[in-house]
Amino acid sequence: MEDNEGVTKCKECGGRLIISDYGELVCLECGLVHERVYLQPLFEIEPLSDFSAVEKLYVSPDGKPLRKEDLGSTFINVKGKLKDSKGRGINEQRFLRLGKVNTIYVRKHDKSLNAVMTLLRVCSLLNIPKSVYERAGYICNKILNDKKKIGTTYQLAAASLIVASREQKYPLTLKDVVKIFRELGHKISVKSIMRITSNILREFSVKSITMEPKDYLTKIIHILKSNEEINRRVIYSTGRKPEEYYNSLMNCSLSIYEKIDEKFRIGKNPYLLAVSIVYFADKLLCKKLNCQQILSQKLISEVLGSTQYTLRQHMKYLNRLIEN
Repeated sequence: MEDNEGVTKCKECGGRLIISDYGELVCLECGLVHERVYLQPLFEIEPLSDFSAVEKLYVSPDGKPLRKEDLGSTFINVKGKLKDSKGRGINEQRFLRLGKVNTIYVRKHDKSLNAVMTLLRVCSLLNIPKSVYERAGYICNKILNDKKKIGTTYQLAAASLIVASREQKYPLTLKDVVKIFRELGHKISVKSIMRITSNILREFSVKSITMEPKDYLTKIIHILKSNEEINRRVIYSTGRKPEEYYNSLMNCSLSIYEKIDEKFRIGKNPYLLAVSIVYFADKLLCKKLNCQQILSQKLISEVLGSTQYTLRQHMKYLNRLIEN
């Protein structure tokens, strides 16, 4: 609808229409979308807040919309109430039909939408690369579209992320994934994710790559770098800059890894073995520098999540390895 001056007005509330950042002709007052001018970007991932997580329109990695704009608007559902693009409540009587359509749509598509949006938030919180998220989203959607029932929506999302990280050799542990999902309020267990991951690999012919201890070394060193107490110990004990110490620790860890027999690595948790290698490398490095050892077993278990028993078991082999 146009007025005498040729300005286009909203057919619902009579407000002025403008072109939004997403290339849509939107009412400035009520947020109703009248026409799409150009296509928006296919993918967007950024640190999320409680409200921005639902403001964006996301699509799957293959370009297919995760949620079509059936409602023809930028209205969003926040805790059961419809709000406009600015977070303001709308006139429920005027848009009663819109609310009913939204309810029907959510019932039909909530599984895939919730799974991918949860994946997005988890990847954002864990700083997971875009390529891993895209692959995890593709695997998750593929499973949800299949008739086979192998787990709940959030279990499938977590298992898909594990499979995608293994495929792309990204150092993500099962413990990290389960922990962040639980913090978001989803009840999943390590045992259930292991079972579903195994089913995904078998039923959907998804290729999985076994992680090696060396794949986790960079991540472990990065965690140590971000710990203030360890940095203070480095400066006090070695008298060197932390960066120099961590570079030497990384080189020493890689050197130890190359000497480990492949038979010993079979059946061992690659992450826990990598932690033991870093602990042993610190012991050798401090002995060479003639200074007090920086990493204790208690500190390692608190910062990196390895038990002291596991460290002692691995140290028996590593000590024999160096002595020989």
